[in-house]
Amino acid sequence: MKNIIITPTDVKRELIIWLICLVAAIGVNIYAIITYNTSWSELYSMGGYVLTLSFFIYAISWIFRGIYLPIRHWTRKKEK
Repeated sequence: MKNIIITPTDVKRELIIWLICLVAAIGVNIYAIITYNTSWSELYSMGGYVLTLSFFIYAISWIFRGIYLPIRHWTRKKEK
């Protein structure tokens, strides 16, 4: 069985992708606060929901990346 090696570069890339998802979730929260004219205290009181939403967005990005990468690999292999 092969060993799976996760390099620090891979960890850093995934952390950056998740942080982008977190910023997107915070942006959705700010949009909802502005749209529904609610208190700005919801920015931190809804932190659990924002964190959950960021993981959900991250999971969706995994699905799209899981579809995109094999297609890209296949088309590059076909060109050679």
